[in-house]
Amino acid sequence: MSSKATAIAVFDISSSSVGGAHALIERDPHDENKTAVTLLVQERCDSGLEEEINIERFIEDTAKALEVVISHVRTADVHHPSYIQVVLSSPWYNAYTRTIAHKKETSFTCTQRLVDSLIEKEVASLLKESSTAGAAFGSYFKVAEQHIAQITLNGYPTIDPYGKKTQSLEIILNVTLIPDVIAERFTGIIRRSYGNRTIQVTTGPNAAFVALRDNGGIAPDCVIIDAGEEVTDIAFVKNDLLVSHHSFPVGTYELYRSLSEHTSGTHEARSLVEAHRLKKLSPGSSRSVEKALHVFAGIWQKAFHQVLDQGQSGFRFPAQCYVIADHRFETVFTTLLTCDPFLLHNAIASQVRVTFVDSIHFSAHIKAVTADHTDISLAIGALFMERLL
Repeated sequence: MSSKATAIAVFDISSSSVGGAHALIERDPHDENKTAVTLLVQERCDSGLEEEINIERFIEDTAKALEVVISHVRTADVHHPSYIQVVLSSPWYNAYTRTIAHKKETSFTCTQRLVDSLIEKEVASLLKESSTAGAAFGSYFKVAEQHIAQITLNGYPTIDPYGKKTQSLEIILNVTLIPDVIAERFTGIIRRSYGNRTIQVTTGPNAAFVALRDNGGIAPDCVIIDAGEEVTDIAFVKNDLLVSHHSFPVGTYELYRSLSEHTSGTHEARSLVEAHRLKKLSPGSSRSVEKALHVFAGIWQKAFHQVLDQGQSGFRFPAQCYVIADHRFETVFTTLLTCDPFLLHNAIASQVRVTFVDSIHFSAHIKAVTADHTDISLAIGALFMERLL
């Protein structure tokens, strides 16, 4: 590898925690497609478990956690990153899937200029609708991402539409919007610490899809589930394309809330769950955790089923599912996804395979030098940034 490397910073802003890392991206001078990514330092700070979410306090707690993480990361590493990647999980963005239809009585040629103009009008309309919707985080938004999921000509999907004659054109478009107040609050904190650096913002589902596709290898048809603390994000992938993503407000903290009557806080609840996983609890304590797990499973499954019932994924549930979550929940989510009658009834295959994404998944592409484990969300952010540089 070349001795010349690019230093980057990555910040993962989840629903109730903030992670940060400095990394080095080194490109092989003999093969420009071969790179090595090293996480030099990684840090994560919990925003805290709240019984009731207050929006203003939620933003302030997350901002404080971001400041703490930046301070720790910059103290632990001497590099001055040239680029900064921010990855936002729900609820810090809004995701939309829009269908754009264009028809004429006579044939017309599908051109990129036509497609771009239709998308531009649709996005402008979406921004206008969002500005009058009275959203919790304000009324002004920025476009974070927009992707064409599918183009159909005369009712037939095509991957090469330009230059072809048709009488009908349909575009399925995925758009994610970030509230201005959120983008400015978080990037403002980063700029105060790092100065005038290039800051890119993306969403968790998009970063996970790209990192898994390009570095870990994923099935062409699959579902990626990112179970955060307060929110679960779901990405639907078809024919190697991210066709849509959705979220619902149930995360791993729901289990800790179920355990709250038996514990004095999040830390103790986490310890109980880990001890239960390792079969180190007394029978009484184990029964309490089992009861809480049952409650959590019911709440999470109900919300998950509602997303599937919307039918917006455009296809039946695929045979392969990838899960990103706290390692304590590996068995929980594997059981939820492989033993769910509703899911199996609506799946393509008779059995759903679950892959829990961990550091081994990316071991050939990224390494951490400062910790016993790799923060998967930060690794995903670094690998997403590596693709762009």
